[in-house]
Amino acid sequence: MSSALRRTARTALRAARAVTTTHAGWMPKTASETRTALSAPQMAIRALATGPARHEKTISDDLLHKLGDLSTQALIDGLWVLGWPTSHVMGARPLTEGQKKLVGRAVTLRFVPQRPDIAASKPAGTESPEYEAFEQTGPNECVVMESVGPWESVGGDIKFLRLKQLGCAGLVTDGSVRDTAVLREYGFPVFSISTTPRQGPHVHQPWEANGVIVCGGIVVRPGDAVIGDQDGVVIVPASHAQEVYDIAHSREIVEGIVKDELTANPGPPGKFYPFVSGKIKKDSPLCKLLASKGYDSSKFAHTAANPGARAGIGGIPKSRNTLGSRRGMSTQQVRHKSYMRTDAEYNRVLEEFAKHKACAVLRTSVEGAAYNAMDAAVRGGFKLAEFTLTTPGCLDAVSRFADRTDVLTGCGTILNIDDAKMALDAGSKFIVAPILVPEVVEWCAANKIVCIPGCQTPSELYRAYTLGAPVQKLFPGVAGGPNWVRAVANALPMLRINPTSGVEIDTAADFLRAGASSLGFVAPAFDQNAIKAGDWDTISETARRIDAAVKAA
Repeated sequence: MSSALRRTARTALRAARAVTTTHAGWMPKTASETRTALSAPQMAIRALATGPARHEKTISDDLLHKLGDLSTQALIDGLWVLGWPTSHVMGARPLTEGQKKLVGRAVTLRFVPQRPDIAASKPAGTESPEYEAFEQTGPNECVVMESVGPWESVGGDIKFLRLKQLGCAGLVTDGSVRDTAVLREYGFPVFSISTTPRQGPHVHQPWEANGVIVCGGIVVRPGDAVIGDQDGVVIVPASHAQEVYDIAHSREIVEGIVKDELTANPGPPGKFYPFVSGKIKKDSPLCKLLASKGYDSSKFAHTAANPGARAGIGGIPKSRNTLGSRRGMSTQQVRHKSYMRTDAEYNRVLEEFAKHKACAVLRTSVEGAAYNAMDAAVRGGFKLAEFTLTTPGCLDAVSRFADRTDVLTGCGTILNIDDAKMALDAGSKFIVAPILVPEVVEWCAANKIVCIPGCQTPSELYRAYTLGAPVQKLFPGVAGGPNWVRAVANALPMLRINPTSGVEIDTAADFLRAGASSLGFVAPAFDQNAIKAGDWDTISETARRIDAAVKAA
């Protein structure tokens, strides 16, 4: 018997031990009796027939939030490409227009029609199945409830107050909820078929926590990812969550480029489609468009979708490469990837900084402008780009730039290791921080990742160097000025000082001649009025002036 079957059998046996009574007059066999009565293969078969409800694979917090960054439409598309049955919870709508997005792992609860003898066999009060489910929720878990009917209440203000207290990620049901006004004040997202003033206990009762349920026609297992926005709720199976993310994320990159092109050059989108059922054809309009943006279309290679995908039938192939993976890695590689970089990758970043010296640092509050603003700066001559986490759409922009061959892309405003991992997952080639965070520098150094921490004093600059930061950011650069940089560089020649924020076009050459190894341009490179107006030509022209000033040094 395989190890997987043995694990499944053990799960079933543990469940058997937990059973104490069922119907009056009948007792299940004990675990030891079961072992005696059944052979190992029989135990495995019984285990498969009785569960388990939970996946052997789990969704990490990191992957969960990456899924949450995608739209429900993109996730449905990712599932469609895999040939997975439809995963849209039919009929479940947001309780409040504009409520925050639901992102959580499923904790399931099943209701059954009211029946006195069934009610008597279940614990009541705080030990009932519904409160057992509630206590397993938190900021990354949501409750998914299977109701007996769309108009039956699964709960209201007092019951769901506990979910608020636990910081629950949200609630989804194919039934109805009551006490709507109070639920809206609780703050967590709610998706239901409808609302009702009626009570539910006389119609149905909670029967099982964390079993397999059917909600809105969709099978939900505990631990599945539940993503809900204004278009509805999508269930992403934990067993294939990484594959779904890779496909959906890749599609969003391609579609973002197509949309930008059609916005700039209006016309029918048909010439760029379809691109999900096979490799992007060489010399096709889409291939040429991606190439013009610095992308290799082979990085978006897709194997064919299942024949039954459009009909919502079929299953997941047992082995296939990740569809649409931005890096062209297999699913297995993605799941077990390391953040470790090679010596060549590490040295390339340092060589690019030494060669080009000027880095465009984008920090803006304008929604949806990140990609176009940085693209304009690159067209003007910048070869180094830094998107800051405080900029809306930062990680998406990093992802879209990550495979471009005309620029080296990094991510800034990194304050902890989790921030660094998110940036690297998006495709960042280097990490920048506004302050010196020792654990971030040490983690990056251990993984051969170029980290450029913010420092203000000679002591901080040297401390960053000893921790393993190969480039040290002087932030804000205006605080010291060229003469300050000259004095520190002469005293500590091992440093690579990178003045940022406060470096102007007319002082760039002075900083470089004083000993700065590279420069970061923030406000001078990105005029906020130009960004708001979508005046990308102005940003490109400014970039050309900066490039000329740096080369003049």
